[in-house]
Amino acid sequence: MEPKDTQNTYKETTKNCLYMLNVLPKKSVFVLVSTFIFVNHLLAGGEVYPVGSRQAGMGRTSVAMTDFWSIQNNQAGIALLNKISAGIYYESRFLINKLSTKDIAVVVPTKIGVLGASFNYFGYELYNEMKIGLVYARSFSPYFRIGLQLDYLITSLGDNYGSTGNVTFELGIQSDVTKNLTVGAWVYNPVMVKLADYDNEKIPAIFRLGISWQILKGFIANVEVEKNTNINPILVRGGLEYGFKDKFFLRAGFSTQQEIFSMGFGLKIKFLVFDISAVMHQTLGVSPQASLVFRF
Repeated sequence: MEPKDTQNTYKETTKNCLYMLNVLPKKSVFVLVSTFIFVNHLLAGGEVYPVGSRQAGMGRTSVAMTDFWSIQNNQAGIALLNKISAGIYYESRFLINKLSTKDIAVVVPTKIGVLGASFNYFGYELYNEMKIGLVYARSFSPYFRIGLQLDYLITSLGDNYGSTGNVTFELGIQSDVTKNLTVGAWVYNPVMVKLADYDNEKIPAIFRLGISWQILKGFIANVEVEKNTNINPILVRGGLEYGFKDKFFLRAGFSTQQEIFSMGFGLKIKFLVFDISAVMHQTLGVSPQASLVFRF
């Protein structure tokens, strides 16, 4: 555990960086990017957040869920999809556009399994991270499924500073222990590919394990734990969802680290699923999310 004074220093520095991202000219912002990345690395340890507004509203729990955004969170979850689907997702981290995340993905069921592709973009023109993923998922029994995603990661610095590319993978499994209880496990970048030669910097590996329990019809509870190789404490997340006639959904969640509370709302109309949510960071404020999924 870091000393309290050190933690406060990180928080204040991050606040100042976020403020200056909004008010300083473009060239000055670039000078601050490396400082912000360093501080964010200390606070978040290279966090790879789950994607999807439904997931965000439930405390960012995701590993045992089986819906469209499993394509980014636990690829085994898309093995149950039986319709061609496409989705978009947007998150404004701390209400700052320069720290926004944008996602687009498509899922195509076939006779040999479910195929998918996704594209993730974080940042803006002077600093950004992109991830391109190709997915294959398959059910091996009514109760067990596996998903594998190959990733190409691109990190870019503007003003002709160049970019770097890396190849890694994600692997997820899910098992239905009972009709109402699902267990999921997922790993991102277990080989810990090298990001830069300086200081032998590596992209962290992330491991998640969790359960999803349908307590009553329309009432779901999720709990999961996460271990990031760049963070010493194990993160615990929890979330609840209550659905009205499988059309309207209310959600809430929590986390044991910086993101202490979340809430969200969902609407399902025939071929369309729309979700909005907001996650509250105890120091830096609110991050809103929205996602839209089309099922053909």
